[in-house]
Amino acid sequence: MAITRIPKAYQRGFAKIKELSSSDVEAITASLAKASATSTGGLKDLISAVARDMNAMKREDIEGVIKALYSLYVYRVDAETPLSELVSELTHAMLASGEESLALSEEGKGEFENKITKLLSVDTVAVASKVEHLKFEYPNTFRDARILSDIRPIFAKPDERPVGAAITHTLKIEYHGGDEHKEFYVTLDAEDLQKMKKIFERAEAKVSSLRTLLKGANLPDLS
Repeated sequence: MAITRIPKAYQRGFAKIKELSSSDVEAITASLAKASATSTGGLKDLISAVARDMNAMKREDIEGVIKALYSLYVYRVDAETPLSELVSELTHAMLASGEESLALSEEGKGEFENKITKLLSVDTVAVASKVEHLKFEYPNTFRDARILSDIRPIFAKPDERPVGAAITHTLKIEYHGGDEHKEFYVTLDAEDLQKMKKIFERAEAKVSSLRTLLKGANLPDLS
C-alpha cells in the first residue's frame, strides 16, 4: 500500500514543514525525542511538548506539523515501508495533489525530503507509534460508556395506581467500528452491576500483577 494522496487533514502540516528552517527541524526533532522518552508518547503529549519548546511557532501550525508527522509514523508501522521509500512516495503524492501549498520545485523537493527524513528518524516516537497502532489494531475499540438508571412503575391494571416499581439500568457503550462511530445498549439489574464491578476489580488486579511481571523482566510498560 503506497501513499497516493495527501488527506486534507494533513495538508497544512506538510505545507508548514516545507517552510521550516534547518534550526526549526533540529529543535522539533530534539523536542519529539525528549517528549516521547519522558511521557506516554501520545499525540497530545507530543504536541504540548513541542509547543512548550517552540513558543515562536503558532499552536495551530505545531498541531498541523505533529499530526502530519505522526500519521506517517503510524503508517510506516502498518505498511512496514523503508523510510527512503516512504519519503519518495510522500513527495510524489504532494506533487500530484495539484495543491499550491504542497508544490515543490526541484531544489525544494530535495530540501523537503531532507527535512521530513530528519523528522521521521526519532526512534522513541517510532516506538510510541507502534504502541498506538497495536492499541487500536482490533475490529472495535472503546470510546465511551454511560449507565442510565430508571424507575419503571408496575401496573396491575392500566387505569389504577401502580402496585410498585422496578429500578433498571441501561449500559450504553460507544465504540469505533472501522471508520464508523457506533453504540449499543444493554439492560442491567442490581445483580448485574455487582457482577460488572467484580469483573473490573479483577481486571485491575491483573494489570497490577502484569506490571510487576514487566518490572521484574526489566521491560518498560509502554501502554
